[in-house]
Amino acid sequence: MSLVDIIRRLEGEPLNPDALQAVLLQALREIEPLQNVATRAEFRQLTAVLETLAEAQARTEKRLEELIEAQKRTEQRLAELSEAQKHTEERLEKLAVRMEELSEAQKRTEQRLAELSEAQKRTEQRLAELSEAQKRTEQRLAELSEAQKHTEERLEKLAVRMEELSEAQKRTEESLFKLTHRVELVEDRLEGISDSVGYSLENEAFKALPALLQERHGIAVQGRLVRRYIGERQLNIFGRARRDGQELVVVGECKVRPSRKEVDRFLKITQRLADQLGWDHMIRLFVAHDFPPTVEEHLRDRDVLVFWSYEF
Repeated sequence: MSLVDIIRRLEGEPLNPDALQAVLLQALREIEPLQNVATRAEFRQLTAVLETLAEAQARTEKRLEELIEAQKRTEQRLAELSEAQKHTEERLEKLAVRMEELSEAQKRTEQRLAELSEAQKRTEQRLAELSEAQKRTEQRLAELSEAQKHTEERLEKLAVRMEELSEAQKRTEESLFKLTHRVELVEDRLEGISDSVGYSLENEAFKALPALLQERHGIAVQGRLVRRYIGERQLNIFGRARRDGQELVVVGECKVRPSRKEVDRFLKITQRLADQLGWDHMIRLFVAHDFPPTVEEHLRDRDVLVFWSYEF
């Protein structure tokens, strides 16, 4: 590189420190062999070049310092922007989630609005129906109001009639009271007659049953048959017996003409007593003046012995 080339390069674009140093070294190498032959004009030119070079070097170093500071500020700004970018991305992610939630909520809202729209239609239809029904109701009320007038007139007449009936009722109650008293007297007499007949039937049964039981069923009464209270419950016929060496408990009922209901009541009572008192072997019998066919069949189906009073 000639001295002229070096000058031209120095006058051109600014050089970085390494390039500038290389150019200066090259210039020194070019000047050194010429120091003994250089003219005064050349030295002046070289001096001017060196001054220009020094100024360029100063400007370059100043520019480098500014660039270094700018680079620091740029790096700091980039760090700040990077941190801000992280926060922005986090906010964007949250915003994306929120947007998704809002999208789902929007869908639900639209669906709900569609449902409300249908409900509104039904409501309007129902209101129209209610309006028609209201008109019919008002018409019906008018008719009822007119009917009410007639009803009130009838009620006034009825009130008069009720007053008359009330007086008649009082007279009827007085008559019923007297009649009830007479019925009670009759019932007392009938109960006395029934008890008398029942006791008479029981007394006959006490005498006749031992022989009949032995003759028909091979049951030997031990001691006597008696009327017995067990707790608060009265048994018309009660006794002990034996059959084929087995101990038996004999329980019986006497009725003039038993009903099926009375038979079932007797069966329930005797079964309860057997369970409570441990009667393992019990003979049940029924005595009456008259057995309706269905009642007699009902007794025999349940292994209850049947005795007619005329057999005594």
